[in-house]
Amino acid sequence: MRKIILPPIVLALCLIAMVAINYLDVAGQALFTGPLKLTGYFLIALGIFLPFWGARLFRQHETNIMPYNDPDNIVTKGPFSFSRNPMYLGMLLVLFGVAIIYATALSFVFPVIYFVVANWYFIPYEEGRMANAFGDEFTAYKAKVRRWL
Repeated sequence: MRKIILPPIVLALCLIAMVAINYLDVAGQALFTGPLKLTGYFLIALGIFLPFWGARLFRQHETNIMPYNDPDNIVTKGPFSFSRNPMYLGMLLVLFGVAIIYATALSFVFPVIYFVVANWYFIPYEEGRMANAFGDEFTAYKAKVRRWL
């Protein structure tokens, strides 16, 4: 069994780094101000909601949430009907929301880092396990629902 660093830990590290560079004034001047920053708060709220919704569905379908454990059941309802990875999408939205609120160019590096790690490390590993566990059912789901949106 391959143990991987948990995605929320990567999220937390990115958030800590983003706050630190802005607190220490390393990130530079804000690119924009004003009402556009309100979008950041909306993205954070949506980004928090999606993983909680996904986790609730995992509990209802009695499947585990830990990415390094074998999947018990495939969940295709709720946010999983429009994204194969709504929990990762939610975490990415939180990072984009915080980056918009800080509005510094360096802040936008962290959502990109998270996307790269999720898209090329976490998700392929989990999708491989899903394909092994659910075969044609997962293949059909992959053909119908996009990885992110």
